[in-house]
Amino acid sequence: MKNWTYIFVYGQLRRGMNHPMQNLLVRHATYLGTGYFQGKLYDLGRYPGAVHSRSPKDRVIGDIYRIDEAAHVIGHLDEYEGRRFTREEVSVRVDHEDQIRCWAYLYTRATFGRVRIPSGDYIEYCQSLARV
Repeated sequence: MKNWTYIFVYGQLRRGMNHPMQNLLVRHATYLGTGYFQGKLYDLGRYPGAVHSRSPKDRVIGDIYRIDEAAHVIGHLDEYEGRRFTREEVSVRVDHEDQIRCWAYLYTRATFGRVRIPSGDYIEYCQSLARV
């Protein structure tokens, strides 16, 4: 039985965002659907950043992928995300019932003065700003 690796993406790597790094997921991962984890999402300028939250009302919405070549994909994503983000395992809810443990890249810097994205949905936020 294969031990799968899952990744949760909430920003420019989401489906439909048309980012070059998204091609890595298209080639080496299987899209499973959308979900959310308990956190807050912030606009950092050209991309968002997510942090943990203590409130169950706070949600970060994103896409879940099952990675087919974990070492290859994770290595590239670690390099792409850089030092401003750290890869952590988060519990992602799917269909309000099931949970899956996924890797996610969380923002490591202070969020003071950053604009919070209340919906937790970066695609929706970008559409409201006509960025997509």
